[in-house]
Amino acid sequence: MYRKPTVRIGRHEIGRFRFLLWSLMMIIGVRPLLDDWIGTRIWADVCTDIFFASALMAGLHAISGQPRQLRISLLLASSIIILAFIHYILHIQVLEKVQMGLSAIFLIQMLFMIGTHIEKENEVTIDLIMAAACTYILLGMLWAYAYYLVESLHPDSFKAAEKRVEVLWDFYYYSFVTLTTVGYGDILAVSRPARALSILEAIIGQLYLAIMISRLVGLHASQAGIDKGK
Repeated sequence: MYRKPTVRIGRHEIGRFRFLLWSLMMIIGVRPLLDDWIGTRIWADVCTDIFFASALMAGLHAISGQPRQLRISLLLASSIIILAFIHYILHIQVLEKVQMGLSAIFLIQMLFMIGTHIEKENEVTIDLIMAAACTYILLGMLWAYAYYLVESLHPDSFKAAEKRVEVLWDFYYYSFVTLTTVGYGDILAVSRPARALSILEAIIGQLYLAIMISRLVGLHASQAGIDKGK
């Protein structure tokens, strides 16, 4: 079982998965703004990577009571930061590919840990619903790496109206637009592997919301009603 029901920030305590959800939202929403402001400042970019990696590690520490998993997570996060620092200085493309692969493995591990926790819990709490929300966001992030891999293996698998799609954050954008079935149409999947992945993500995203999230919310509401009736 997992050790800590909350994460302490100063004098305040918040649910462990609520903290992790905030960390993921900051990575998606705040990181691009910081990158735009930082520009070519290597030291600031590396510090930003360390900050967000530390936030994710704190979230992982809160949801895992297994030292082995935490050591693996720490090793992955440290390797990602070191490779990012070397790439910023030397601009070696191979290191960037390795960093992307390790980041994808890191996300897969997080998905596994959270999924295991959801399966083991008997009581549906608000924090458990937050865990399911974290899984939804992690799916979108992981799919972005899959799109990046497809573009690397099959160039021009994606097309945009203004420029070529080759930056990871462009795939983050496309992934979440597909996951939520918004479909702006400003980035298009043109190759068969890219379209197949897009179809799978759209289907999984809707099924996840309709089945997993709805089920947890319904169980939480019914449990709350039973507790009130006692």
